[in-house]
Amino acid sequence: MILRYLCISLCLLGCVSLEAQSVLPLGAWRQTNVTWKKPPAELELKERYSEAAILYFSPDQRFVLLYGTIIQGPKSEEVSGGDGQVVYLGTWKLTDSILHIEYRLVSRTVAKEGETLPGPLQSADIRVEKNKLLFQKDHFERDQNLDKELRAILQGEWLRNSRP
Repeated sequence: MILRYLCISLCLLGCVSLEAQSVLPLGAWRQTNVTWKKPPAELELKERYSEAAILYFSPDQRFVLLYGTIIQGPKSEEVSGGDGQVVYLGTWKLTDSILHIEYRLVSRTVAKEGETLPGPLQSADIRVEKNKLLFQKDHFERDQNLDKELRAILQGEWLRNSRP
């Protein structure tokens, strides 16, 4: 009888382990290895800001990579609308613990001379570890505070770039 319970327990643990490995990294993921700065003291703002990359994975396998300024307040977090942004759009596919992405540059606040948009198609792999992602030597952690904003950016850019 004890052997039966032990076998059932091991089977259940195996299923949970397999299930944990197949969890999809949906939503916004913010770069963690950044330097946070505070606004000038005379502004008396209770926030900090940093230049960071944000990855966003939608359930329909669309993807956005945004480089911009993140502003964190005591109860909020957002992408600064008054600072420059660089936006890449693409698609993703999960295989084991690797996210394969294909993406291209679609917008940049300050245009580079001679640059044509959309840019060329690029591909890369993102390693999925327990509760973080590793992309281009940077670590990313899940950031639900940015989900709604990044979803809106993805939808807006996707519509704008899918028109003939």
